[in-house]
Amino acid sequence: MKITSISKALTKSAILFAFIPLLLQCKEDNGDPTPDPEPPTITSISPTSGPLGTEVTINGTNFSTDGTQNTIQFNGTPAAAKSASVSQLVVDVPSGATTGNVTVKVNGQTANGPVFTVEEEPDNIYDCSESEITASITWEDISAGDAVDYVIQCAISITNDAVLTIAPGVIIQFEGEESGLFTSDGGGLKAIGTEDNPIRLMGTSEQKGVWQGIYFASTHPENRLEYVEVMHAGRTASTQSNVKGAVQLTRGDESRASIVNCTIQDNDGYGVFITEGSNLEAFSGNVIAANELSPVGIYFSNLPMLDATSIYSPDNGQAYIEVKNDIFDTDGTVHRLEVPFRFVDNSRYYVESALTIEAGATLEFASGSALRLGDQGNDCGLTTASLNAVGTEESPITFKGVADGNGSWLGIGINSSSPNNQLMYCNISGGGAGKIFNADHESANLVLQCESRVKIQNSTLSESGGHGMVIHDEDASLVEFEENMLINNEASPIALYFHQLDQLDTASAYEEGNGNPYIKVSGSVLDENDMTLAALDVPYRVGVSTLGRILYVERALTILPGVIMEFETASGIKLGNPSADCVDNTGSLNAVGTADSPITFKGVTEGQGTWRGIGINSSTSANHLAFCEISGGGSEQMYNAGGQGNIVMQCAATLTVENCIIIDSGAWGIDFVSGGNALNETDNTFDNNASGDIAGE
Repeated sequence: MKITSISKALTKSAILFAFIPLLLQCKEDNGDPTPDPEPPTITSISPTSGPLGTEVTINGTNFSTDGTQNTIQFNGTPAAAKSASVSQLVVDVPSGATTGNVTVKVNGQTANGPVFTVEEEPDNIYDCSESEITASITWEDISAGDAVDYVIQCAISITNDAVLTIAPGVIIQFEGEESGLFTSDGGGLKAIGTEDNPIRLMGTSEQKGVWQGIYFASTHPENRLEYVEVMHAGRTASTQSNVKGAVQLTRGDESRASIVNCTIQDNDGYGVFITEGSNLEAFSGNVIAANELSPVGIYFSNLPMLDATSIYSPDNGQAYIEVKNDIFDTDGTVHRLEVPFRFVDNSRYYVESALTIEAGATLEFASGSALRLGDQGNDCGLTTASLNAVGTEESPITFKGVADGNGSWLGIGINSSSPNNQLMYCNISGGGAGKIFNADHESANLVLQCESRVKIQNSTLSESGGHGMVIHDEDASLVEFEENMLINNEASPIALYFHQLDQLDTASAYEEGNGNPYIKVSGSVLDENDMTLAALDVPYRVGVSTLGRILYVERALTILPGVIMEFETASGIKLGNPSADCVDNTGSLNAVGTADSPITFKGVTEGQGTWRGIGINSSTSANHLAFCEISGGGSEQMYNAGGQGNIVMQCAATLTVENCIIIDSGAWGIDFVSGGNALNETDNTFDNNASGDIAGE
């Protein structure tokens, strides 16, 4: 039996040795085998200590992206990966774990990592069975120094007129997406620290949005945060405001609070959000930085509550104050901040009280938004609203669109006769995207409506999608208009009515970069005040009014040397009354230029008969044309009784014409209607008048 066994063994060995060449041949035929996977490594863990349930990040190499394929243990106690990548695993310390090494096993290969120290469950965890506070209570500073006094893992609701008072120096950590502090049903939160001993409210980790935040939904008079640090909040949206924010007033006029000398930073969503109608009683000395959205989200009416002593850091995710729309109905001042105010709703922001804007402030507007003085439902309703925006040369006030370029927002509309309406050292750009008032037919950076009054000095109106400025109604006026720049607008620098022309000053700039380099003038009646018209750096281009009216002059009109007046086809100047040709009239036209600086009356287009001309129905000796160039009139008859030419004299008109050039009339150079006219003309030049130079000669 023994020999047989040896024989069998030798036989097996022989077979094996014979098979080896075949195996080698197969290896040569099939190429190299798949290499073994690289073993995992653990380079670090964070944190290295904490209680059971602590979230730990394991950094290393060669982990499986399928979390279930990583066998993770804390000193032998298994844990499941919450997320997995090749270089990082995130896991919670499992129940029952003890202090020891962290290991990860992948594809049968194990990596040993650092020791994780399991700490005992802290004794400062708040008892969430008492999450509704219905009787007043104080949370004292129970741990010395920087030790955490309370860990809160639920939503604390303060109701029933109770007040939760948090003492100076208290440190609270919040854990879980439901945790936070809420007041409602009359409850109050009084958290008042000191400069040397602030209250600190933070997450259990430094990740933004670890907890919800602080929500005031009550009007308790003691709602106040002072010398409080709020960090890592904003996890979920408030059901009241429907936004994320670290500190919120959330229930309209049912919420009230003060926020003073607080630091609100490293939060998800807004640093502070104030719901429409909420009463922010005091807000000063705060630092709001590094939040995911704007430092403050607020409604228009509450803007004056934001103080200039607070810091609204540009390192917030949205480097502006986000302004939502409601009616500004209480007098107040908008202060200059280090970030702009951005009006984000595509609608008109109505001002129904006295709005003052501090020098250096910047206001940005969304594409469909406008700033409008007056009542929402009525273009011309009586209003005591005012806009007082007085900057300085060093600190101008800026109104502009969020987007750059012409016509990126609607503009500013003024419907108020308040003496406080002032725009001084203001830069208004990018308006004119559409109409501001219901009755508007033209768009502009600035529109004056109804009986508006405004003072504009040292300001720039530029890059409008329409005009730089429009005076929409004949009853509106510029109280003062001095040293302004109206440049780079798609249409004209200004559109207004004839009798408003003397409100423009010669020191302002009207020419540069405008699509229509002229003052757009609508016909109207000069019947209240005498007017002197001075030369600007662009012509006056005269059309008819929306009622089809040309320029009627019933007062003394004086035109100074160098003035250029261009007339559209149906327009002209007529001394007289719109309702009758030959009524007594004290109106006069005195246009006396010089040889070096003549006065020009002409059509918009060149040639014979391109506008109506000048009509004289006045017997005053003040009617005087000297060194004038009058061309292209006579497109149609001037008066009901007739007359057609560059100049038409009606009834008992008196006129002196000297050293003028009168050419290219569609009819007569000078025509007469109804007899009795007194013309004194000397040293004039006539040429190319279709019917002749002077009728009757």
